[in-house]
Amino acid sequence: MSIPNQDDEDAAQLKFPKEFDKAEPMMISEVLLMLEQRRQQQTNPNSMSNLGIDDDDEIALSEAFNDTVAYCERFNQTNGMTTSNPTPVLHKFEAALLANLCPQQAIEAKTLIPSLDSKLDDDECQKIVDEIQTYRSFQC
Repeated sequence: MSIPNQDDEDAAQLKFPKEFDKAEPMMISEVLLMLEQRRQQQTNPNSMSNLGIDDDDEIALSEAFNDTVAYCERFNQTNGMTTSNPTPVLHKFEAALLANLCPQQAIEAKTLIPSLDSKLDDDECQKIVDEIQTYRSFQC
């Protein structure tokens, strides 16, 4: 396996390693749902052995697992929102970042996601940000 060149990868320019070509970005709410399903599996005493995980791995997994669940619970701002792309102009990675980060202003979105600057003017970006905020307001 070769060491990737710095020029090969740059998320700000949407340059990802080949491993990401077929990958789909996930919302924090989707990750949390998967983790909750895994937690339910862990309550079944035979479930971990069925997955090929021994007791030592389960103990190590437990701490990282719980930390990940805590992170997702803390930052989950879009319950039930999926990674549908709000506009064809956006890369799926950008759409997922917008929904996960929930910026309130276009300037904030463009600062957090530099690739948006060349794709959207401030009004277009603000419209998308407002749509995400509206979606979130209906969840409360």
